[in-house]
Amino acid sequence: MSSAEPAIVLDDVEHRYGDVTAVGPIGLTVPEGEFLVLVGASGCGKSTLLRLIAGFEEPTFGTVRAAGEQPVPGRGAGLVFQQPRLFPWRSVGGNVAMALKYAGQQVTPARVDELLARVGLHDVARRRTWQISGGQQQRVAIARALAVDNPLLLLDEPFAALDALTRERLQEDLRQVSHETGRTCVFVTHSVDEAVFLGSRVVVLTPRPGRIALDLPIGLPRTGLAPDEIRGLPELAALRAEVGAAVRNEVSA
Repeated sequence: MSSAEPAIVLDDVEHRYGDVTAVGPIGLTVPEGEFLVLVGASGCGKSTLLRLIAGFEEPTFGTVRAAGEQPVPGRGAGLVFQQPRLFPWRSVGGNVAMALKYAGQQVTPARVDELLARVGLHDVARRRTWQISGGQQQRVAIARALAVDNPLLLLDEPFAALDALTRERLQEDLRQVSHETGRTCVFVTHSVDEAVFLGSRVVVLTPRPGRIALDLPIGLPRTGLAPDEIRGLPELAALRAEVGAAVRNEVSA
């Protein structure tokens, strides 16, 4: 993909389920390397937009392009869901190896270990998935998504079921991984705090049909500060207040 080619383009996209318009019309361009977070109330179409970008659904009207092409399900992006969806009959390493295989990548112990190390799992490749914690399972799911040789990573509320401390740690890990790999990320969440901490850009959606209510660049540093320092920045508090107000205004409208 050329550096001038946007990672994602949604051109006047609208999606309907029968007579119900779920999202749109929406126009959105996501440059390479951006960490875009979609936030809004339940039912506003965040996950629908993610499925459109992944190619699992096609828009009723308009076009979706990823790297200049129509998205292909299972091939165009790495995917992480709310539940890890690991294969319990395989080891942790076996889950990552299967992802490499289906992505058409060379499967070697060194490559599996590299992907696990990238998400902070240096020594669990031989363990079974039920022998590790829920947070570790979600780390494996992220490692599996990184196995896809594609610069796009889509995440649908991957930390929603985790306790607060584990959730914060995984947010910090994902923030670092996205910076190190340069992957374009689209992340769906209900959490304003999560959106502002993770994103380089936050889009707030209106209640159904989901449209863009706020499109806000997040100018927080991606490197050079510890996570606790970033969370304590007054700029983060101001951005959180702005995004939170937008979400509340849309819910009460």
